Amino acid sequence: MHEEKEEGAFNIVKTFREYEVLKAERGGYTLLKSGNTIGTLSEAKVEEERIVFKLSQGTNLEVSEKGVREILNPEKAEVCGLMAADGYIRKLRWIKGEGVTYEASLTTINERLAEVFEKLSKEIYGVIPHRDIEYHKTKEGKAKHYKVAIYSKKVVFDLLDLSIKGPARYEFHPPLKHLDEEGKRAYLRGFFSGDGTVALKDEGRYEIRIDSSYRDGLEELRKMFIDLGFHPYEIHEKKYVREGKEYKSYYFTIPSEEHLKFIEEIGSEKEEHINRFRLIKQRGKERRD
Repeated sequence: MHEEKEEGAFNIVKTFREYEVLKAERGGYTLLKSGNTIGTLSEAKVEEERIVFKLSQGTNLEVSEKGVREILNPEKAEVCGLMAADGYIRKLRWIKGEGVTYEASLTTINERLAEVFEKLSKEIYGVIPHRDIEYHKTKEGKAKHYKVAIYSKKVVFDLLDLSIKGPARYEFHPPLKHLDEEGKRAYLRGFFSGDGTVALKDEGRYEIRIDSSYRDGLEELRKMFIDLGFHPYEIHEKKYVREGKEYKSYYFTIPSEEHLKFIEEIGSEKEEHINRFRLIKQRGKERRD
């Protein structure tokens, strides 16, 4: 390797402490640590403070002065956010026999979110999820929802390794050690699409709110917003009764002066949110004029 480098077959692209990145004249990048080859990859994004190598299954390798880590690309980060809000990952053992079903699913009443999950799953894993229409009880009777499921051991174990869901029923945790700033924004967009609200308040004011039944996970989301330069309000608790039983949920809101920043940097996949974002932007334009 070093002989070829001396002959001009390789150019040094970046050096980060003990790490060195070389680019071959005929294409491809080689990553070295203390002179030893770690691997050779075909695609890389060279930035001022880091280099990001493209791996597989929606994962990239980031090399910087902080070291080396695997990070999620925006598509996979958004899938994790969607699943944290409305999905589950599980292994089901058959009642008879010794077989096991592996399932990663999104359940939503919003057809657009079902389509987004299908599209992102195909881009990341190369699989097309199964979509079923199911029904759930409401005060008005039955209402339909969509279940979009991937039945793949490979996909399930890949997501389980990120510890994004469980083990408690509503428990979720953002895969923070695998998220750069772009990944954090994509994750928050996915979560907000599922468990976010854009509500019209009095006097034409809007409220952007993030809800969850799991407070610890919501605290992590709030910290992510702070990391991205937002100033979210504190978490509040609310109680509600369903079928005669009392439940707790939690929420925090984004200050109105940061609504435009939220729309531009985070956004949502849900049509209802997008339509109200347009009204917020129009209202902001009218104020400026």
